[in-house]
Amino acid sequence: SKFLVPGLIGFLLMLVGAVSTSMSVVREIERNTMEQIVVSSVRSGEFVVGKTLPYVAVGFVTETATIVSAMVLFGMPFKGSVGWLFVASFAFLLCALGVGLLISSIAETQQVAFQITVITTLLPSVLLSDFVFPIASMPKALQLFTYVLTPRHFIVILRSIILKGSNVEAWLAELLFLVGFAAIILTVASLRLRARLRRS
Repeated sequence: SKFLVPGLIGFLLMLVGAVSTSMSVVREIERNTMEQIVVSSVRSGEFVVGKTLPYVAVGFVTETATIVSAMVLFGMPFKGSVGWLFVASFAFLLCALGVGLLISSIAETQQVAFQITVITTLLPSVLLSDFVFPIASMPKALQLFTYVLTPRHFIVILRSIILKGSNVEAWLAELLFLVGFAAIILTVASLRLRARLRRS
């Protein structure tokens, strides 16, 4: 159970970040309130921040509750730095939020947004992140593919911090990957969402 907790945290943060964000933006379009936002004084950047910031807070609360529950109920140790844990979690949340925003710039309905998000984020978070199935037992091609998935890198960081108490040098490459992915996906998502807002 202790070994599964980091994977569970990654799954929950991806659920909060990607699914909630993608559906919240598409909901505005379905309710025909996007036109009111476009003609208001709210800028596209402010709109993006306003839609994503609450989920960052929810993500941190969810993560904290999960860790505390695991420590109390299952006696899970916490050997690393709380500060670095939240730094890495923030980077991962930005990745998830970026994916959610990108999906919201493509999907026309909440149902479509949910289906795309499940296929592109939740299933890989469970099946290809070393959460449930060991990556070492997967075919070589699939093992190589997992390197482009953010949950794989985040789970490595979580296990290193929570269970091993490793220094940042041990998982710096994974953190840099998350930061780089977040920067790219948020840039692309913001540009596409801005274009969609202008078309509304």
